[in-house]
Amino acid sequence: MNGAPPVYVRRDIWSLQPDDPIVTAYAAAVKTMRERPEDKPTSWTYQAAMHGTYEEPDKRLWNECQHGTWYFLPWHRMFLYYFERIVRAAVIENGGPADWALPYWNYGLGGDHAKLPIAFREPTLANGDENPLFAERADGMNSGNGGLPGWAASPKEALERPAFIGKAEFGGDRTRPTHHAKGGGGELEQTPHNVVHGLVGGEQGVMRDPQTAATDPIFWLHHSNIDRIWSEWIGVPGAGHEDPSEAPWRAHSFSFFDEAGATAALRCDGVLATIADLGYTYDTEPPPPVAPAPVAPSDAAVNPPEKEMIGATDQETVLTGEAVTVSVAIDERAAQHFDSQVHAYLNVEEVKGESNPGTGYAVYANLQPDESIDAQSSRHVGNLSFFGIERSGDPAGDQPPHALGSSYEITAIARELDERGEWAGHELRVTFEPLSLVPGEGVAHHEVESASHPERPVRLGRLSVFYDA
Repeated sequence: MNGAPPVYVRRDIWSLQPDDPIVTAYAAAVKTMRERPEDKPTSWTYQAAMHGTYEEPDKRLWNECQHGTWYFLPWHRMFLYYFERIVRAAVIENGGPADWALPYWNYGLGGDHAKLPIAFREPTLANGDENPLFAERADGMNSGNGGLPGWAASPKEALERPAFIGKAEFGGDRTRPTHHAKGGGGELEQTPHNVVHGLVGGEQGVMRDPQTAATDPIFWLHHSNIDRIWSEWIGVPGAGHEDPSEAPWRAHSFSFFDEAGATAALRCDGVLATIADLGYTYDTEPPPPVAPAPVAPSDAAVNPPEKEMIGATDQETVLTGEAVTVSVAIDERAAQHFDSQVHAYLNVEEVKGESNPGTGYAVYANLQPDESIDAQSSRHVGNLSFFGIERSGDPAGDQPPHALGSSYEITAIARELDERGEWAGHELRVTFEPLSLVPGEGVAHHEVESASHPERPVRLGRLSVFYDA
């Protein structure tokens, strides 16, 4: 009689020593996969190119990652699931543990956890061999001198979002499947996902660009953590958090390759319960609940309704690594229709630049000149990242060029101003504060990367404020 299939446990990389069998087996498997022919689906090169590549997409399922869409979370969960199976097969081939599972990097805990795990830092191993886990990254990351700032690494704001679907909500707005969509990403995709990518990659590292990011072995631990946060959000007691019930999301499937190199596919509604559907869980969480079947799946349109704009800038904003404050005039007549059912949002539109400067920006609304910059402030509405900016004007495949964009809910701030009579007919101050690595104890600021990037300016075409019921 056959027993139940095993449940693989993904563990916090910082709970493991650099020489733990889980870590060393991963390094050996990466080496094995890199030695395979590049056109083999189970090779390191092929797997990375499935997420993104600048090479001609002449291989099946290259440039498939979903960004800026409500498919971001399920696509990456499927991608990690099959990648983990491929790595586990290589681990077993190399004589490693048969119960190997992909670790995760929980940088949101702060302190040492916000630093790059030790096993990934040095280009060579103690025996002089090349370290398969090393990659080009921000100097402060590989040196261990810098850590991710709390407001870039924390999932707090994403976990507090009440809904999966919508602008500035947890999982993203309704979009059609696409490699990189314009402004449809959710709060979790923006922070910590996108911002961590930029800060780990720095000015030249591969993590800063979605077309190269998956070539870095830390990419997979970063995404394992993002996947863990999705499970955490679903499992918040009494919050009523639910995955989408709409048919265009639940019934959509994506294709991958399994450990034998055979084509495999999964639907979004087939990956919602990690234990029951996929056979894995995380070490810090109770078993995630099995997602209930939707009460009444709908075939809702994937195009969001029109919003009512109540204010916008008429000049572009240029970011070069210094704090910048911009005022958005709020139209007196349009803003008067602010009843209790209306939500207010800040849009950052038409974000353009030649390349990711390796930093991001904390975004504040109504921060006054005498107030200190503090991510815990109620004025902090989110972060702005430039992950994917390189290909936005020249996307892969048959997608049209598009600029990046992001949305932030500012309802509480807008209502506070409205109650004081400082909303309709007034100006909203929007402040962009550059993010940079936090120096470790005894490390000088100049020993980690500066946020300054005058040689790589990023232009924000317009800031707008709009209502949405």
